[in-house]
Amino acid sequence: MSSPSLDHEAAVRERYGAAAQRLEPALCCPTQYDPTFLAKLPAEILERDYGCGDPSAWAREGDTVVDLGSGSGKICYILSQKVGAMGRVIGVDVNDDMLALSRKHQAEMARTIGWGNVRFAKARIQDMGLDLDALAGWLKANPVSDVAGLVRLEAEQARQRAHAPAVADDSAALVVSNSVLNLV
Repeated sequence: MSSPSLDHEAAVRERYGAAAQRLEPALCCPTQYDPTFLAKLPAEILERDYGCGDPSAWAREGDTVVDLGSGSGKICYILSQKVGAMGRVIGVDVNDDMLALSRKHQAEMARTIGWGNVRFAKARIQDMGLDLDALAGWLKANPVSDVAGLVRLEAEQARQRAHAPAVADDSAALVVSNSVLNLV
């Protein structure tokens, strides 16, 4: 029997994974953004943004900002423009399809904006210490098939949280979310 928490996460992953592939109008809420920032973003990112507000309004030049549930990357790329070359933006998402979409445009956006200060981390926002991409790499090299393997896995998770977190504690001046917290 699966837990209700895991069922909920699977449903969210499936719905937003599909929305990364094709427009899902039911997920959108009309929001006005500064057209200066939007003009630099690829249409694919704009079409697959499912936020319900503009949390970028709070960012200042030089800030390090974490975007919880970064999705297509729209807010991250807007934030990049607002925080400038000295700032940093970390988008956090757990959905592989959305991460692929946002990461797909990183090099292009760095050229367009003039700097590359955006990083997308695969992590659950309930546990941003655990870098799920790094953990997947570790698991590929260290498959778990017995209790000893489980013990090594748990030790690796603790090591990652302490020494190589997806998002380090106290690393951001600002944490934003564009309506993803209702999905957690």
